[in-house]
Amino acid sequence: MKAKHFGFRRLTAGVLTLATAQMLATPAQAGLKIFDADDMKLELGLRLQSRLDLERVAGTVSSKEWLHDFVIRRTRLKVTGEAREADFNFEWKIDRTDGYTASPSASVENAYVQYPLGAGVKIRAGLYDQPFSRDRLTSDSKQLAVDRGAVSNVPDALGLADNAVGFDFRGKLPGGHAEYTLGMFDNRFIGSNLQGTPMFVGRLDLNLGATKDIFRDAHFGKDSWYSFAVNGGYQGSIENAAGQRDGSNAIGGIDGMVDVPMGSTRLIGRGEINVIKVVAPAGGNPIDTTALMLGAGISLFNQRFQPIVRFDEVRLDVAAGGGVKDITYLGANFYRNEHLLKFQGDIRLESGTHRAVDGARLQAQLDF
Repeated sequence: MKAKHFGFRRLTAGVLTLATAQMLATPAQAGLKIFDADDMKLELGLRLQSRLDLERVAGTVSSKEWLHDFVIRRTRLKVTGEAREADFNFEWKIDRTDGYTASPSASVENAYVQYPLGAGVKIRAGLYDQPFSRDRLTSDSKQLAVDRGAVSNVPDALGLADNAVGFDFRGKLPGGHAEYTLGMFDNRFIGSNLQGTPMFVGRLDLNLGATKDIFRDAHFGKDSWYSFAVNGGYQGSIENAAGQRDGSNAIGGIDGMVDVPMGSTRLIGRGEINVIKVVAPAGGNPIDTTALMLGAGISLFNQRFQPIVRFDEVRLDVAAGGGVKDITYLGANFYRNEHLLKFQGDIRLESGTHRAVDGARLQAQLDF
């Protein structure tokens, strides 16, 4: 296909200009320390993701076969620190949501306080990601492809919120080779229904190799990571306006990640499968859905260039429309300063569309 269908030269100018500026910045580390004392620490940070989206959706917005949009996909202003023995985190996000006519929206995310209780146990309270799904717990700034996939989006679509208000207890065994989290949350994705009980979510991680920064899709250096987990969640007594209260949401999953050096290169493989069951307040046939993700990448040229592939599959039962949807992403990441400064690109191939390529994305990221 000719480049004129994409308006490639004109549309990538903004991405490449911003990417060049970011490449020249080369920050040494994430975060700007504002205050650092024995009992008080304060650090500021910023994440910026500029993206060019190319989408093959004929006739949806216009008669063009390819739609294109340059957006500042995410802007995150971050505050982290310590006060006495407590840790705190706060993010103010200004996101451009998916869609060619969408406007940026501002809101708070990952705003919580965490306090040690002793014996390696901590309590966390606030608005943050529930302890479910490696893909959800991996920051959007450290994903293998340009953005998250089906294993994150499907639970949201079926009413199981990821970023929610609540609290949990979390701890780890000495050495950090086993970590656990169990909490209760306010599910904001139940629509007009009422909830009589909180959403209970728990997770157990086993880290057989390195134990630092397990939620990222590329590590650097010579350490090895072997991380596996099981997690689940349940919320019952969901009630509709008519007073019927047999509704429930249940979700369970397993995931794993292996990231190891191979000479001067690194090889990462990761996978996740989540099974979701949703029962309406009036009862009846439940909606059963399975979301699967497999991904792999190899870091070349002194761990700066990483070709990647990711495969997503969603299986719906008859009550949810039925069918199987497969999505494959092929792309590459260029790391100028690890995840702090990188350039990403991928193309999307979907089953059942009878098209060679269904979409493409280019993204430059600055995180400090």
